Amino acid sequence: MTRIACVAILLLGAGCRSGVDSSREAEALINTDRAWSQVASAGTNADSVVTFWSENASVAMPSAPVVRGKNALRSMVISSFAAPGFHITWTPESAVVSKSGDLGYTTGTNEMSVPDPAGKVTKIVGRYLTVWRRESDRRWRCVEDYTTPGPAEAPPRT
Repeated sequence: MTRIACVAILLLGAGCRSGVDSSREAEALINTDRAWSQVASAGTNADSVVTFWSENASVAMPSAPVVRGKNALRSMVISSFAAPGFHITWTPESAVVSKSGDLGYTTGTNEMSVPDPAGKVTKIVGRYLTVWRRESDRRWRCVEDYTTPGPAEAPPRT
């Protein structure tokens, strides 16, 4: 048997025996996302927020350049926390984990209060998708973080 055939058989065999309880891992992932939201919502410790991102994570928000890497993310969080009236929170709604147990994603709604150039605080409601990777220390860390504006609120019923 050639080396390539042996490697292919080993890889196929490894993929077949995952031994991962995907539903339990999805629950752990959504709990990690909830914990991250609580830390970010407190708005007091940028380093605690940043620990939830991987070293090479990217954040994409509407009408803003993509922020890449922990140092840039730390600067973004510090400046956000320093802005008068800034507040962020999100609510995870679902989590999915791969059969291998090393990748997953969460989705949900988010809400940010941010000051405009005149200093007036505006609330922005949106939806998000975060892609997570289980790292060598067995912790889930966000590698891709995308947010988009949500639909406008429906007018009140009369």
